[in-house]
Amino acid sequence: MTEALRLGLNRRYGTRFEVVHAAMRPECPPGPGKRWAVVDLPEGRLALSLDRRLVLQVLDCRYGPAAVPTSDERQSRPKTSTEERLAHKLALNWLALLAQRLRDGLAPVRAEPAQAALAQPQWLGEAGEPVGAWTLELGIQEPGDAGVGSVLLLSLDEAWMHLLLERLRARRPQVLDEADSVADPLASRLPLQLQVRLLSRRLTLGEVFDLRPGSVIPVSLQGTDVLVKDVRLFTATVAEHKGKLWLTAFNDIP
Repeated sequence: MTEALRLGLNRRYGTRFEVVHAAMRPECPPGPGKRWAVVDLPEGRLALSLDRRLVLQVLDCRYGPAAVPTSDERQSRPKTSTEERLAHKLALNWLALLAQRLRDGLAPVRAEPAQAALAQPQWLGEAGEPVGAWTLELGIQEPGDAGVGSVLLLSLDEAWMHLLLERLRARRPQVLDEADSVADPLASRLPLQLQVRLLSRRLTLGEVFDLRPGSVIPVSLQGTDVLVKDVRLFTATVAEHKGKLWLTAFNDIP
């Protein structure tokens, strides 16, 4: 959508619109009087709800700023036929782009959609409800604009949503080869850092003061604790083999 804005409205009117946030929501965001432009395609239905604030900004670029002091007062003006035609055109344009992106496997946008592409969706009119259970919310704003920006909502019916998820799944990198994941069990692919507490010896304060370099503290290595991040998970027996200490006979902590 950012690329479509750059190649479309921004290039034509010298604006700097861009998508500042995107979110997929399991329900339509609340708001009074939302209207959805609905189109029908062979795969299913798509719908778009366009913030009037964005349409008015584009009109200002075409015909000059309206002589209204605040954005709220501008939006309180009655809609004109020119505004309706522009909103209709933008909705068809962006819904056609969304459909083409999904058909092409989410390929990058190289150019603004041709006018021929706009004739593909069959216009079904407006509706008060989205066509699907999930809504894609896009926040559109110009850099440095201190206002609240505009919100564009896209709704995909079940068939289009299934296609979108399939496209996204195909683009995910394959981290593990399936054959390797079967050959290598989880235990061999899950690294853990073990710490071994070999022993603890209780000494009186006097015995500590009597210690000197070279002092020998008699110890007996038998059972020991095995920890993972200071959590005691096992006990083990310390054994000596060829001058090295080894852990053997692991037992779970009851």
